[in-house]
Amino acid sequence: MTDRKVAIVTGASSGIGAAVALELADRGYVVYLAARRAQRLNEIARQCTDRGAQARVVPTDVTIAKQVQDLVRKATGEFGRLDVMINNAGYGIHALMHKTTDDQMRRILDVNYFGVFYGCRAAASVMIPQRSGHIFNISSVVGKRGTPFNGAYCASKSAVVGLSDCLRVELASHHVRVTCVCPGMTDTEFFDKVEGGTSHKRDAYKSLRTLQSAEHVARRMVATIGRRKPEMVFTPGGKFLVLMAALSPRLTDRLMQVYYKSLARRMDETD
Repeated sequence: MTDRKVAIVTGASSGIGAAVALELADRGYVVYLAARRAQRLNEIARQCTDRGAQARVVPTDVTIAKQVQDLVRKATGEFGRLDVMINNAGYGIHALMHKTTDDQMRRILDVNYFGVFYGCRAAASVMIPQRSGHIFNISSVVGKRGTPFNGAYCASKSAVVGLSDCLRVELASHHVRVTCVCPGMTDTEFFDKVEGGTSHKRDAYKSLRTLQSAEHVARRMVATIGRRKPEMVFTPGGKFLVLMAALSPRLTDRLMQVYYKSLARRMDETD
């Protein structure tokens, strides 16, 4: 068993996942990089090694339970431990709820929810017997309060919130931490890859909210490792939305109606 701490990051080829991987590398972790795009993973791995860290590339489709299990087995088989599991892989769908297809809903749940579930289950099987570890599940502010045009995405991220709440309690006696991460709008390629989205829609989103950097989210997350932090919400707007949704759902609905009309108007202007 190595004295160096070991972390796994899914969705590590870009965005928050890549930023977290580099932040972990800066702190001396052995980082296992998982995603479907091997070429992008190799580039992130090179950046990790340039920072003096060890990195391993493991192309992984998180919708396949066996691949996620094999990912965890590779890390523990080589180093005998797993200290941090970052369940980050995900994508978005931009569509009105009543126009979302069965296939769209199933596919986004496969990645955004089941991918997290598989990662949690595989990591827990290692962390429980070693009586240590920290699992981070990337949800979203809209996993706490749904927003228009994002019904399928919100549903998948709400499921991650519920899963994290349950798992945090179940693993507490085993000294395993679980943190649900709820970023607000973050400046990544996520918007460019949203199904049904366009660069114009990205500009429309940006006109309504200021985006935070992936590096900011990564620094905050990595600084939280080992601490009892049930949930992370980053931006003032995100914190306000979560608080309002808890205190006054009706008022929040009204605010969302204003947001919906404003966003719909911008979409019409740019499409």
